[in-house]
Amino acid sequence: FKETYQPQVVANAKAFAKALADEGLEVQGDPEVGYTETHQVVVVVGYALGCAVAQELEESNIIVNFQAIPSDESFTSSSGLRMGVAEMTRFGMKEDDFVEFAAIFNEAVHGRNVGDEVARFRERFQTLHFCFDADYPEYLNNLSGLNLV
Repeated sequence: FKETYQPQVVANAKAFAKALADEGLEVQGDPEVGYTETHQVVVVVGYALGCAVAQELEESNIIVNFQAIPSDESFTSSSGLRMGVAEMTRFGMKEDDFVEFAAIFNEAVHGRNVGDEVARFRERFQTLHFCFDADYPEYLNNLSGLNLV
């Protein structure tokens, strides 16, 4: 799945990061390369506010990690939030979906409880992609005839 999965993950992370920046959030990274070249996006929410904002987001059904940024004295004074897009990519989200979600995320970061909205949004993504499906046993049977050793 690496030929399709990993490029989609990176495209989603770049789209999410740009959309968050367009919403007015301070996204870490170089905008010239789309802020990230991995599955992660880091947003600055204010000095030592990372942990508190992460807890508030969890009340809205949004799970993130608080993250120290280079200017923070220590992890306990984390100013950032770190998000990964890999899981929701596996559930079928694409770039436009992450752009849509960025607006919801922005509202949550600014104190609005968006739990119901997140639940409705998430209902659209229930099928796991980039994995073997019901045809997997047939795939294994086809491989069994090959001498792979």
